[in-house]
Amino acid sequence: MYFSIDSNPRRGILGDPRIARISQGAEGRYADIKIDVAFKIVFGAPAHVDILIQMLECLIPGKKISSIEFMDKEIPGFFAIEKKTIFDLYCKTPEGDSFVVEMQLSGESFFTDRVLFYSTYPIREQLITPLEEARLVDGMKKKRPGSYKLSPVYMVSILNFRLPHADESCLREGLVSAYSIRSDKGSEEMTDALHFVYLELDRLPCTMDQPEKCKTMLQKLAYSFKYLSYLDERPSSFKEGLFRRIFEAAELANMTSAQRQQYDKEMTTAIDEVARLDYATEKGFQQGIQQGIQQGIQQGRREEKLLLARKLGAKGMALDEIGQLTGLDTEDLKTL
Repeated sequence: MYFSIDSNPRRGILGDPRIARISQGAEGRYADIKIDVAFKIVFGAPAHVDILIQMLECLIPGKKISSIEFMDKEIPGFFAIEKKTIFDLYCKTPEGDSFVVEMQLSGESFFTDRVLFYSTYPIREQLITPLEEARLVDGMKKKRPGSYKLSPVYMVSILNFRLPHADESCLREGLVSAYSIRSDKGSEEMTDALHFVYLELDRLPCTMDQPEKCKTMLQKLAYSFKYLSYLDERPSSFKEGLFRRIFEAAELANMTSAQRQQYDKEMTTAIDEVARLDYATEKGFQQGIQQGIQQGIQQGRREEKLLLARKLGAKGMALDEIGQLTGLDTEDLKTL
């Protein structure tokens, strides 16, 4: 769940340098901010609200956020049969804009559909809450419920994988895909109420040893998510305040004892998950080879039987006799 398996299915878990480092205790300077507890420390702590604001402004061009308030991340279902939903981060601005921020470490089926479903919670919350407040006041006098005017909801996802795109030219700087509700035949916006933003880390063209090739804020942000835990210091070209704050907040030495225990636990879970996926990939690879061999043998035997059947047919033997001798079925014999 926590790491992408190498594209070579035969590489093996011990060949993963990430595993080697974790196995040695992960005693680096910085936490991996893709791990849940570290992500929430860096971006979800009240003392780090400025980091979250700067990240959101980086991901959403033209968006200016003066302040932001963290909301309860546990959203109860609106119906009795619904389970509660827990967001990584859920926050609002004084103007009413809502931001749901999620770190997603591995791909899953119908991921964007799940994000769409989750977006209904902050949308419905805007309407349900005023309706619940529309109770009797002073006996018979009723409080007026809210209207259907919706404030913008932004679903922001940091992805440790790539989403499929029919046209990759739509990605901003090749890293961010963004969607809103617009006309099928143009750019006319139907409503400003719903936005989806995906930062796809796997599309970063800069490797770990090339921080100087990251020229934009967006590239530097993606680089920080991907490689922070490998580094011993902040790259000299990462001079902006956002990255100074991220690197400071991500220092393992700044974690409390409880936070560090939780972080180590989640890292151990990461190792187990990588090992499980690596084993499943290797096993599937080997099974595929074996199945291919068996299919090849069976196909070869069938072709030999067909060749024999053609020779027997050329000598005038009846089809039913050929079938008895070769074991070919009626459909195969019709092709002779």
